[in-house]
Amino acid sequence: MTTRRGNDATSDVPPEVEDPPAALLARTAASLGRWPAWAGYAAGVFSLAGAGLALYWAAGGTRGVPPHGAGTARTAAWPAAAVLLTGGIMAVASVRDVGRQMPRWWALTALWAACALTASGTFGFVMNAIQLLFTASVDDWSWFGVECLCAVGAALFGGAAVAFRRRTAGTCARCGLVHARAGTRPRPAPPSPASRAMRRTAFAGALGFLPYVAMKTTWAFGGTFAGISGDEAVAEFKRNGASGLVLTLERYGLDFTTLMALLGVFLLMGLTHSWGQVFPRWAPPLAGRRVPRWLPLAPAWLGALTLAPYGVIATACYVVPPLLGLGGLPHKGLLQGWSGWTITACGVGAFAVYGVSLGAAAWDFQRRTRPVCGPADVAGNGKSGGARPRSVTSASS
Repeated sequence: MTTRRGNDATSDVPPEVEDPPAALLARTAASLGRWPAWAGYAAGVFSLAGAGLALYWAAGGTRGVPPHGAGTARTAAWPAAAVLLTGGIMAVASVRDVGRQMPRWWALTALWAACALTASGTFGFVMNAIQLLFTASVDDWSWFGVECLCAVGAALFGGAAVAFRRRTAGTCARCGLVHARAGTRPRPAPPSPASRAMRRTAFAGALGFLPYVAMKTTWAFGGTFAGISGDEAVAEFKRNGASGLVLTLERYGLDFTTLMALLGVFLLMGLTHSWGQVFPRWAPPLAGRRVPRWLPLAPAWLGALTLAPYGVIATACYVVPPLLGLGGLPHKGLLQGWSGWTITACGVGAFAVYGVSLGAAAWDFQRRTRPVCGPADVAGNGKSGGARPRSVTSASS
Protein backbone atom coordinates (compact mmCIF):
# COMPACT_ATOMS: atom_id res chain seq x y z
CA MET A 1 0.00 0.00 0.00
CA THR A 2 2.87 2.35 0.69
CA THR A 3 5.80 2.89 -1.72
CA ARG A 4 8.84 4.99 -0.83
CA ARG A 5 11.40 6.32 -3.28
CA GLY A 6 14.01 8.54 -1.74
CA ASN A 7 12.15 11.27 0.08
CA ASP A 8 8.95 10.71 -1.87
CA ALA A 9 6.15 8.55 -0.53
CA THR A 10 2.86 7.53 -2.02
CA SER A 11 0.22 6.01 0.17
CA ASP A 12 -3.48 5.42 0.36
CA VAL A 13 -3.20 6.13 4.09
CA PRO A 14 -2.99 9.74 5.33
CA PRO A 15 0.25 10.57 7.20
CA GLU A 16 -1.53 11.12 10.49
CA VAL A 17 -2.45 7.44 10.63
CA GLU A 18 0.95 6.05 9.58
CA ASP A 19 1.37 4.34 12.94
CA PRO A 20 0.01 0.98 14.06
CA PRO A 21 -2.66 -0.03 14.81
CA ALA A 22 -4.40 2.95 13.17
CA ALA A 23 -2.44 2.42 9.94
CA LEU A 24 -3.64 -1.18 9.70
CA LEU A 25 -7.25 -0.11 10.10
CA ALA A 26 -6.78 2.68 7.56
CA ARG A 27 -5.21 0.37 4.99
CA THR A 28 -7.95 -2.19 5.46
CA ALA A 29 -10.55 0.53 4.99
CA ALA A 30 -8.75 1.75 1.84
CA SER A 31 -8.79 -1.74 0.34
CA LEU A 32 -12.45 -2.20 1.17
CA GLY A 33 -13.11 1.24 -0.31
CA ARG A 34 -12.26 -0.15 -3.73
CA TRP A 35 -14.95 -2.80 -3.47
CA PRO A 36 -16.79 -1.91 -6.74
CA ALA A 37 -13.70 -3.00 -8.70
CA TRP A 38 -13.40 -6.47 -7.20
CA ALA A 39 -16.76 -7.43 -5.69
CA GLY A 40 -18.12 -8.84 -8.96
CA TYR A 41 -15.08 -10.98 -9.63
CA ALA A 42 -14.98 -12.20 -6.02
CA ALA A 43 -18.68 -13.09 -6.19
CA GLY A 44 -18.01 -15.06 -9.37
CA VAL A 45 -15.30 -17.09 -7.63
CA PHE A 46 -17.54 -17.59 -4.62
CA SER A 47 -20.37 -18.90 -6.81
CA LEU A 48 -18.16 -21.77 -7.98
CA ALA A 49 -17.44 -22.81 -4.40
CA GLY A 50 -21.06 -22.42 -3.33
CA ALA A 51 -22.48 -24.29 -6.32
CA GLY A 52 -19.90 -27.03 -5.84
CA LEU A 53 -21.03 -27.47 -2.23
CA ALA A 54 -24.69 -27.58 -3.29
CA LEU A 55 -23.97 -30.23 -5.94
CA TYR A 56 -22.03 -32.21 -3.34
CA TRP A 57 -25.15 -32.23 -1.15
CA ALA A 58 -27.31 -33.21 -4.14
CA ALA A 59 -25.02 -36.19 -4.75
CA GLY A 60 -25.58 -37.39 -1.19
CA GLY A 61 -22.72 -35.67 0.65
CA THR A 62 -23.22 -35.05 4.34
CA ARG A 63 -20.46 -32.61 5.32
CA GLY A 64 -21.84 -29.14 6.01
CA VAL A 65 -25.49 -30.15 5.69
CA PRO A 66 -27.80 -28.16 8.05
CA PRO A 67 -28.17 -30.13 11.30
CA HIS A 68 -31.98 -30.08 11.29
CA GLY A 69 -32.70 -29.89 7.57
CA ALA A 70 -30.67 -32.48 5.71
CA GLY A 71 -33.60 -33.62 3.56
CA THR A 72 -34.60 -30.08 2.66
CA ALA A 73 -31.00 -29.14 1.84
CA ARG A 74 -30.64 -32.03 -0.60
CA THR A 75 -33.97 -31.25 -2.24
CA ALA A 76 -33.04 -27.58 -2.66
CA ALA A 77 -29.44 -28.27 -3.70
CA TRP A 78 -30.02 -28.26 -7.47
CA PRO A 79 -32.06 -25.00 -7.52
CA ALA A 80 -29.53 -23.41 -5.14
CA ALA A 81 -26.64 -24.37 -7.42
CA ALA A 82 -28.48 -22.86 -10.39
CA VAL A 83 -29.14 -19.61 -8.53
CA LEU A 84 -25.51 -19.34 -7.39
CA LEU A 85 -24.03 -20.09 -10.81
CA THR A 86 -26.38 -17.64 -12.52
CA GLY A 87 -25.54 -15.04 -9.91
CA GLY A 88 -21.82 -15.67 -10.38
CA ILE A 89 -22.04 -15.26 -14.15
CA MET A 90 -23.98 -12.03 -13.77
CA ALA A 91 -21.56 -10.81 -11.08
CA VAL A 92 -18.60 -11.10 -13.43
CA ALA A 93 -20.61 -9.62 -16.30
CA SER A 94 -21.55 -6.66 -14.10
CA VAL A 95 -17.94 -5.42 -14.05
CA ARG A 96 -17.37 -6.07 -17.75
CA ASP A 97 -18.70 -4.30 -20.83
CA VAL A 98 -21.06 -7.19 -21.51
CA GLY A 99 -23.03 -6.16 -18.45
CA ARG A 100 -24.13 -2.96 -20.20
CA GLN A 101 -25.31 -4.86 -23.28
CA MET A 102 -28.01 -6.86 -21.50
CA PRO A 103 -31.25 -5.77 -19.86
CA ARG A 104 -30.38 -4.22 -16.52
CA TRP A 105 -32.94 -6.27 -14.62
CA TRP A 106 -31.33 -9.55 -15.66
CA ALA A 107 -28.18 -8.94 -13.67
CA LEU A 108 -29.93 -7.24 -10.75
CA THR A 109 -32.47 -10.05 -10.37
CA ALA A 110 -29.79 -12.75 -10.45
CA LEU A 111 -27.48 -10.89 -8.05
CA TRP A 112 -30.13 -10.09 -5.46
CA ALA A 113 -31.53 -13.65 -5.66
CA ALA A 114 -28.06 -15.05 -4.96
CA CYS A 115 -27.62 -12.50 -2.16
CA ALA A 116 -30.92 -13.51 -0.53
CA LEU A 117 -30.08 -17.20 -0.83
CA THR A 118 -26.67 -16.86 0.81
CA ALA A 119 -28.01 -14.49 3.47
CA SER A 120 -30.55 -17.14 4.49
CA GLY A 121 -27.63 -19.45 5.22
CA THR A 122 -26.35 -17.13 7.97
CA PHE A 123 -29.44 -17.71 10.12
CA GLY A 124 -27.63 -19.28 13.08
CA PHE A 125 -24.22 -17.69 12.62
CA VAL A 126 -24.34 -15.32 15.60
CA MET A 127 -25.66 -18.00 17.96
CA ASN A 128 -22.87 -20.35 16.94
CA ALA A 129 -20.26 -17.59 17.20
CA ILE A 130 -21.39 -16.82 20.77
CA GLN A 131 -21.28 -20.51 21.62
CA LEU A 132 -17.78 -20.75 20.17
CA LEU A 133 -16.63 -17.74 22.17
CA PHE A 134 -17.75 -19.10 25.53
CA THR A 135 -17.53 -22.86 25.06
CA ALA A 136 -14.63 -23.14 22.57
CA SER A 137 -16.81 -25.38 20.43
CA VAL A 138 -19.94 -25.46 18.26
CA ASP A 139 -22.49 -28.20 17.71
CA ASP A 140 -21.49 -28.75 14.08
CA TRP A 141 -18.18 -27.34 12.82
CA SER A 142 -18.86 -28.06 9.16
CA TRP A 143 -22.21 -26.25 9.27
CA PHE A 144 -20.61 -23.31 11.07
CA GLY A 145 -18.09 -23.14 8.22
CA VAL A 146 -20.97 -23.04 5.73
CA GLU A 147 -22.56 -20.20 7.70
CA CYS A 148 -19.30 -18.22 7.51
CA LEU A 149 -19.11 -18.92 3.78
CA CYS A 150 -22.70 -17.73 3.31
CA ALA A 151 -21.99 -14.49 5.17
CA VAL A 152 -19.11 -13.74 2.78
CA GLY A 153 -21.25 -14.63 -0.24
CA ALA A 154 -24.13 -12.40 0.82
CA ALA A 155 -21.76 -9.43 1.17
CA LEU A 156 -20.13 -10.08 -2.22
CA PHE A 157 -23.37 -10.55 -4.18
CA GLY A 158 -24.96 -7.55 -2.46
CA GLY A 159 -21.92 -5.37 -3.17
CA ALA A 160 -21.83 -6.46 -6.82
CA ALA A 161 -25.54 -5.66 -7.19
CA VAL A 162 -25.19 -2.19 -5.66
CA ALA A 163 -22.13 -1.35 -7.76
CA PHE A 164 -23.84 -2.50 -10.98
CA ARG A 165 -27.02 -0.58 -10.20
CA ARG A 166 -25.03 2.60 -9.64
CA ARG A 167 -22.87 2.17 -12.75
CA THR A 168 -25.83 1.58 -15.04
CA ALA A 169 -27.61 4.57 -13.50
CA GLY A 170 -24.69 6.80 -14.52
CA THR A 171 -23.55 7.49 -10.96
CA CYS A 172 -20.33 6.72 -9.10
CA ALA A 173 -20.14 3.04 -8.17
CA ARG A 174 -18.60 3.91 -4.78
CA CYS A 175 -20.72 6.77 -3.51
CA GLY A 176 -23.80 6.68 -5.75
CA LEU A 177 -23.51 10.36 -6.75
CA VAL A 178 -22.72 12.07 -10.02
CA HIS A 179 -19.30 13.75 -10.25
CA ALA A 180 -16.16 13.92 -12.37
CA ARG A 181 -14.61 10.55 -13.08
CA ALA A 182 -10.97 11.59 -12.61
CA GLY A 183 -9.08 13.13 -9.71
CA THR A 184 -11.47 12.01 -6.98
CA ARG A 185 -11.30 9.68 -4.04
CA PRO A 186 -13.86 8.60 -1.44
CA ARG A 187 -14.11 10.86 1.58
CA PRO A 188 -15.69 9.74 4.87
CA ALA A 189 -18.96 11.40 5.70
CA PRO A 190 -18.70 13.85 8.61
CA PRO A 191 -19.62 12.28 11.96
CA SER A 192 -23.29 12.70 12.72
CA PRO A 193 -25.63 11.09 15.24
CA ALA A 194 -28.80 9.35 14.17
CA SER A 195 -32.13 11.12 14.10
CA ARG A 196 -34.19 11.33 17.26
CA ALA A 197 -36.60 8.70 15.94
CA MET A 198 -33.74 6.28 15.21
CA ARG A 199 -32.21 6.85 18.65
CA ARG A 200 -35.58 6.03 20.20
CA THR A 201 -35.69 2.86 18.12
CA ALA A 202 -32.25 1.94 19.44
CA PHE A 203 -33.30 2.57 23.03
CA ALA A 204 -36.37 0.39 22.46
CA GLY A 205 -34.08 -2.39 21.26
CA ALA A 206 -31.91 -1.99 24.36
CA LEU A 207 -34.94 -1.99 26.68
CA GLY A 208 -36.15 -5.19 25.02
CA PHE A 209 -33.24 -6.97 26.69
CA LEU A 210 -34.22 -5.90 30.23
CA PRO A 211 -36.48 -8.89 31.05
CA TYR A 212 -33.90 -11.27 29.59
CA VAL A 213 -31.01 -9.70 31.52
CA ALA A 214 -33.08 -9.65 34.72
CA MET A 215 -33.90 -13.34 34.30
CA LYS A 216 -30.31 -14.42 33.58
CA THR A 217 -28.81 -12.22 36.30
CA THR A 218 -31.28 -13.56 38.87
CA TRP A 219 -30.24 -17.10 38.04
CA ALA A 220 -26.53 -16.20 38.05
CA PHE A 221 -26.87 -14.92 41.64
CA GLY A 222 -28.70 -18.06 42.72
CA GLY A 223 -32.20 -16.58 42.78
CA THR A 224 -35.46 -17.91 41.37
CA PHE A 225 -37.17 -16.60 38.25
CA ALA A 226 -40.49 -17.89 36.92
CA GLY A 227 -40.34 -20.78 39.37
CA ILE A 228 -36.89 -21.96 38.25
CA SER A 229 -33.91 -21.61 40.59
CA GLY A 230 -30.39 -20.65 39.69
CA ASP A 231 -29.13 -24.15 40.61
CA GLU A 232 -31.57 -25.69 38.14
CA ALA A 233 -30.41 -23.28 35.43
CA VAL A 234 -26.73 -24.11 36.06
CA ALA A 235 -27.57 -27.83 35.98
CA GLU A 236 -29.20 -27.29 32.61
CA PHE A 237 -26.00 -25.58 31.41
CA LYS A 238 -24.01 -28.64 32.48
CA ARG A 239 -26.38 -31.02 30.70
CA ASN A 240 -26.01 -28.92 27.53
CA GLY A 241 -22.21 -29.26 27.66
CA ALA A 242 -21.28 -25.76 28.87
CA SER A 243 -17.55 -25.12 29.23
CA GLY A 244 -15.74 -24.59 32.50
CA LEU A 245 -15.47 -20.87 31.68
CA VAL A 246 -19.24 -20.52 31.39
CA LEU A 247 -19.86 -22.40 34.62
CA THR A 248 -17.20 -20.36 36.44
CA LEU A 249 -18.81 -17.11 35.28
CA GLU A 250 -22.18 -18.37 36.46
CA ARG A 251 -20.78 -19.17 39.92
CA TYR A 252 -19.55 -15.58 40.23
CA GLY A 253 -22.85 -14.11 39.13
CA LEU A 254 -21.83 -13.39 35.52
CA ASP A 255 -24.05 -14.99 32.89
CA PHE A 256 -22.30 -15.12 29.51
CA THR A 257 -25.46 -14.41 27.53
CA THR A 258 -26.02 -11.30 29.66
CA LEU A 259 -22.50 -10.16 28.81
CA MET A 260 -23.24 -10.67 25.11
CA ALA A 261 -26.50 -8.74 25.50
CA LEU A 262 -24.56 -5.82 26.99
CA LEU A 263 -22.12 -5.94 24.06
CA GLY A 264 -25.11 -5.96 21.72
CA VAL A 265 -26.51 -2.84 23.40
CA PHE A 266 -23.08 -1.21 23.11
CA LEU A 267 -23.10 -1.93 19.36
CA LEU A 268 -26.61 -0.52 19.02
CA MET A 269 -25.64 2.68 20.82
CA GLY A 270 -22.51 3.03 18.69
CA LEU A 271 -24.57 2.82 15.51
CA THR A 272 -26.74 5.74 16.61
CA HIS A 273 -24.15 8.04 18.20
CA SER A 274 -21.18 9.93 16.76
CA TRP A 275 -18.66 7.95 18.85
CA GLY A 276 -19.54 5.00 16.62
CA GLN A 277 -17.89 6.88 13.75
CA VAL A 278 -14.87 8.36 15.54
CA PHE A 279 -13.03 6.50 18.31
CA PRO A 280 -13.73 8.37 21.58
CA ARG A 281 -11.13 9.51 24.11
CA TRP A 282 -11.67 6.40 26.22
CA ALA A 283 -10.39 4.18 23.38
CA PRO A 284 -6.62 4.84 23.24
CA PRO A 285 -4.51 4.65 21.15
CA LEU A 286 -7.19 5.06 18.48
CA ALA A 287 -8.86 8.11 20.05
CA GLY A 288 -9.84 10.63 17.40
CA ARG A 289 -9.39 8.20 14.49
CA ARG A 290 -12.19 7.31 12.13
CA VAL A 291 -13.96 4.03 12.84
CA PRO A 292 -13.92 1.93 9.64
CA ARG A 293 -17.51 1.50 8.48
CA TRP A 294 -17.21 -2.27 8.27
CA LEU A 295 -16.22 -2.56 11.93
CA PRO A 296 -19.74 -1.90 13.31
CA LEU A 297 -21.66 -2.81 10.15
CA ALA A 298 -20.39 -6.38 9.81
CA PRO A 299 -21.54 -7.57 13.26
CA ALA A 300 -24.67 -5.42 13.04
CA TRP A 301 -25.92 -6.99 9.80
CA LEU A 302 -24.93 -10.49 10.88
CA GLY A 303 -26.73 -9.98 14.19
CA ALA A 304 -29.82 -8.52 12.54
CA LEU A 305 -30.03 -11.31 9.95
CA THR A 306 -29.84 -13.89 12.73
CA LEU A 307 -31.74 -12.42 15.67
CA ALA A 308 -34.58 -10.62 13.88
CA PRO A 309 -35.92 -13.65 11.93
CA TYR A 310 -35.29 -15.99 14.85
CA GLY A 311 -36.99 -13.71 17.38
CA VAL A 312 -39.95 -12.74 15.20
CA ILE A 313 -40.67 -16.28 13.98
CA ALA A 314 -40.25 -17.81 17.44
CA THR A 315 -42.49 -15.15 19.00
CA ALA A 316 -45.18 -15.80 16.39
CA CYS A 317 -44.96 -19.58 16.82
CA TYR A 318 -44.40 -20.06 20.55
CA VAL A 319 -45.30 -16.88 22.44
CA VAL A 320 -48.40 -15.48 20.76
CA PRO A 321 -50.49 -18.66 20.17
CA PRO A 322 -50.95 -19.56 23.89
CA LEU A 323 -52.15 -16.02 24.58
CA LEU A 324 -54.78 -16.37 21.86
CA GLY A 325 -55.76 -19.89 22.80
CA LEU A 326 -54.39 -21.22 19.51
CA GLY A 327 -51.55 -23.33 20.88
CA GLY A 328 -50.39 -25.22 23.92
CA LEU A 329 -47.83 -24.25 26.53
CA PRO A 330 -44.26 -25.57 26.36
CA HIS A 331 -43.48 -28.94 27.95
CA LYS A 332 -39.79 -29.65 27.45
CA GLY A 333 -37.07 -29.87 30.08
CA LEU A 334 -37.22 -26.84 32.36
CA LEU A 335 -39.79 -25.18 30.12
CA GLN A 336 -43.09 -26.30 31.57
CA GLY A 337 -46.44 -24.53 31.49
CA TRP A 338 -46.72 -20.79 32.02
CA SER A 339 -43.35 -20.75 33.74
CA GLY A 340 -41.76 -22.09 30.57
CA TRP A 341 -43.81 -19.64 28.50
CA THR A 342 -42.48 -16.73 30.58
CA ILE A 343 -38.89 -17.81 30.06
CA THR A 344 -39.46 -18.30 26.34
CA ALA A 345 -41.09 -14.89 26.03
CA CYS A 346 -38.18 -13.18 27.81
CA GLY A 347 -35.70 -14.80 25.44
CA VAL A 348 -37.26 -14.73 21.99
CA GLY A 349 -39.09 -11.47 22.69
CA ALA A 350 -35.77 -9.78 23.45
CA PHE A 351 -34.23 -11.19 20.27
CA ALA A 352 -37.18 -10.00 18.19
CA VAL A 353 -37.17 -6.42 19.49
CA TYR A 354 -33.39 -6.12 19.50
CA GLY A 355 -32.93 -7.77 16.09
CA VAL A 356 -35.41 -5.49 14.35
CA SER A 357 -33.93 -2.41 16.06
CA LEU A 358 -30.41 -3.52 15.13
CA GLY A 359 -31.38 -3.95 11.48
CA ALA A 360 -32.96 -0.49 11.38
CA ALA A 361 -29.93 1.09 13.09
CA ALA A 362 -27.51 -0.69 10.72
CA TRP A 363 -29.43 0.55 7.68
CA ASP A 364 -29.49 4.09 9.02
CA PHE A 365 -25.78 4.00 9.93
CA GLN A 366 -24.87 2.68 6.49
CA ARG A 367 -26.86 5.47 4.85
CA ARG A 368 -25.46 8.24 7.05
CA THR A 369 -21.83 7.16 6.78
CA ARG A 370 -21.74 6.43 3.06
CA PRO A 371 -18.50 7.98 1.74
CA VAL A 372 -18.78 10.74 -0.84
CA CYS A 373 -16.10 11.11 -3.48
CA GLY A 374 -14.27 14.45 -3.49
CA PRO A 375 -11.18 16.00 -5.11
CA ALA A 376 -7.99 14.13 -4.32
CA ASP A 377 -5.56 16.20 -2.24
CA VAL A 378 -2.21 16.13 -4.01
CA ALA A 379 -0.48 19.09 -2.45
CA GLY A 380 -0.09 17.71 1.05
CA ASN A 381 -2.10 19.97 3.31
CA GLY A 382 -1.59 18.10 6.53
CA LYS A 383 -4.75 16.06 6.05
CA SER A 384 -3.90 13.74 3.21
CA GLY A 385 -0.66 15.05 1.87
CA GLY A 386 1.16 12.80 -0.51
CA ALA A 387 -1.99 10.91 -1.39
CA ARG A 388 -2.28 9.95 -5.02
CA PRO A 389 -5.30 11.07 -7.03
CA ARG A 390 -7.44 8.11 -7.94
CA SER A 391 -10.23 7.97 -10.42
CA VAL A 392 -13.61 6.56 -9.55
CA THR A 393 -14.04 2.97 -10.61
CA SER A 394 -15.87 2.81 -13.89
CA ALA A 395 -17.92 0.09 -15.48
CA SER A 396 -15.05 -1.98 -16.86
CA SER A 397 -12.31 -1.37 -14.31
